[in-house]
Amino acid sequence: MSHDVLEAAGVTTPAAVVEILHEAERASTACASAMVGAGGMEREVLLALDCADLCSAAARVLGRRHGDEAVARAAVEAAMLACEASSAACGAHAGHHEHCRRHSEITRDAAALLREQGGG
Repeated sequence: MSHDVLEAAGVTTPAAVVEILHEAERASTACASAMVGAGGMEREVLLALDCADLCSAAARVLGRRHGDEAVARAAVEAAMLACEASSAACGAHAGHHEHCRRHSEITRDAAALLREQGGG
């Protein structure tokens, strides 16, 4: 999503935040799919799917003008917590699975940016 599109729509959320949420969603979905194929990582799959869903929801909320700051903060907080949990879980497999390494890095970066933007 381009910064110009967000600005023209009156969205005040930095474009980098919306973009990293979309990136975390894609990485989480891809990693969950790969883990299902590998088998034996049910907890990690569930955390990755939670992360994908919460990042997607937060990106949608933050990618538009919002009327309730508390709702926006809650969306950011939920996505940040999901990113942290999923990053930690997949990080434990980063040495064995490239998809886990990349997913862990992206969600760690997303959580850090969300925290920096005031998510907790």
